Amino acid sequence: MVSKKPTSHTSKAARTPATKPAKASATKERVANTDADEEGKSGSLRPDEMPAEVLEFIQAIDEYKRIHRRPFPTWSEVLEVLKGLGYGRVI
Repeated sequence: MVSKKPTSHTSKAARTPATKPAKASATKERVANTDADEEGKSGSLRPDEMPAEVLEFIQAIDEYKRIHRRPFPTWSEVLEVLKGLGYGRVI
């Protein structure tokens, strides 16, 4: 004889914790802030709009990745590239 488990009278929805509301307004706010802050930042600019030092850094990182066959260099490797470009700590 097969015994059946006692069934609960609560629905699945009643047992599931409430989910957080969608953050659509926060996403829209971030997009608006990005558009407003775009001026003067190189993260969203086209290459021909970037400062020369930013392009130099990007090219140095790309060259490092190509030579060392590293698609994602570590922060230590990024620091090595920066030092190779002549950047250093000012004490």
